[in-house]
Amino acid sequence: MGILLGLDLGTTNCKVVAIDADGQPVTSATAPTSTSPVSTRGRGISNPLGSSEYDAESLWEVSARLIQQVTDKLDSGQQVVALAVASMGEAGVLLDTVGNPLAPVLAWHDRRTLPWVDWWRERLTDAQIYRTTGLPLDHTYSANKLLWYREHDPLIFERACTWLCLADWITFRLTGKRMTTYSMASRTMLFDVRRRTWSHDLLGAAHLPADLLPPVVPSGQIVGVLTPDAAEATNLPVGIPVVTGGHDHICAALAAGVIAPGPVLDSAGTAEAILMTLDTPVLEGDSASSGLCCGCHTVRDRYYLMGGIMSGAVVGWLSRLLAGDDASATVDRLMKDAALAPPGANGLWFLPHLEGSGPPNRDPDAWGAWLGLRLGHTRSDVIRAVMEGLSFAIRYLLEGIQTIAGSTARELRVVGGGSRNAWWQQLKADVLGIPIVTPAVTDVTAQGAALLAGIGIGIFADEAEASSRAYGSALRYESDPDCHAGYDAAYHDVYLGLYPVLRALTLTHKLASGSH
Repeated sequence: MGILLGLDLGTTNCKVVAIDADGQPVTSATAPTSTSPVSTRGRGISNPLGSSEYDAESLWEVSARLIQQVTDKLDSGQQVVALAVASMGEAGVLLDTVGNPLAPVLAWHDRRTLPWVDWWRERLTDAQIYRTTGLPLDHTYSANKLLWYREHDPLIFERACTWLCLADWITFRLTGKRMTTYSMASRTMLFDVRRRTWSHDLLGAAHLPADLLPPVVPSGQIVGVLTPDAAEATNLPVGIPVVTGGHDHICAALAAGVIAPGPVLDSAGTAEAILMTLDTPVLEGDSASSGLCCGCHTVRDRYYLMGGIMSGAVVGWLSRLLAGDDASATVDRLMKDAALAPPGANGLWFLPHLEGSGPPNRDPDAWGAWLGLRLGHTRSDVIRAVMEGLSFAIRYLLEGIQTIAGSTARELRVVGGGSRNAWWQQLKADVLGIPIVTPAVTDVTAQGAALLAGIGIGIFADEAEASSRAYGSALRYESDPDCHAGYDAAYHDVYLGLYPVLRALTLTHKLASGSH
């Protein structure tokens, strides 16, 4: 039996999934994606609390180890015939001419690159950047990491030959080939989304050499074969085809059947991403100021519109605050506590802007807050208010995406760790007023990468066939009409007015403290 492998190198965990020719999982393995102590190289740490790094070799080692663990679980008649890699976006590896990593990997959310937002604004407008890249100006993108390396590690930067995003780094270690995909390049802030090529204008504005960036190819294309060194590390035969994967959320969209307008992906992890598939890119008008991202899908000739909030991070913070840890069992107990409180949390409200507000009204200075706290409020009220606040924020985001895309969401397909909690999904259905569906397969990002491997070697004719074979609905949550009516009134009458109030307080605080 031919087996396809998909690897998902995520912010928190690395996963490898084996699927069969019908797109269904056979076995899997998971390990933490461990961060490394922050390097003092260049002593450019402007915000140590916001700094986070990975070690490139360690990322390869955990990936290879998980592939070996999965292959060890396969029966003698099950042979791996291809593999592909998905990963978080933005972060990447600087390589020298022989392929050695030159510096630690700045995590996608590392805040040391914040000063480069102003650096770009001195040269180009936000709208100019968005019209080319489909990205709102933000510190997280690869371009700003390159500028950070150049300033704080100039000698290392001079030796750099290639920048590879993390999925491309693992693919390089498997094949020795340096390349990236349209969906990964879409997260660099250096890629022309319309033309599907590197932007000479943006590279010129940043004075970055064009040859630092690798060739860009579609997802689902054979890039090379497994080298002898990679075969030894992974316990796979030499010569197995390695196929281009892509950005994690976009690979998940393929496995979840979000490959055309209609269904919307909700990838509920550390960051919760809401994604709608488009036939054409939306790069003008209100989209440029919305904070939403428009990029190339893993499905050829399609695009996406995506925004996110830090739902998983907020839930983890709450769990550590109230229970001392954020283990999944602890979070499940918190959700059970939240269910004891009535809808509306007895008049308690929560604004979930703990890292600023996200699209379609991005404001990095926005505050999070509980409002309406009284002595009579219980632990259950506090937890429920947080979950309701997150659900309102998702509704606000989804409405923004629908407005910009000019399309209506038929249903929300929720994947990732957050999809496993039935109470939360029912709450989202009641707040949003549309069905919430959780696919039968939970590790859809790795599954999506494996589907791309199957497309690359011809097991699936195209993305539509791969997606239709793989996708199956496990649970469906319908909105309760009475509950939705109550939440709808609360959303319009109260929630939408909370941010302006907190924004006024933020500005007052800035003026009083003299900060700018």
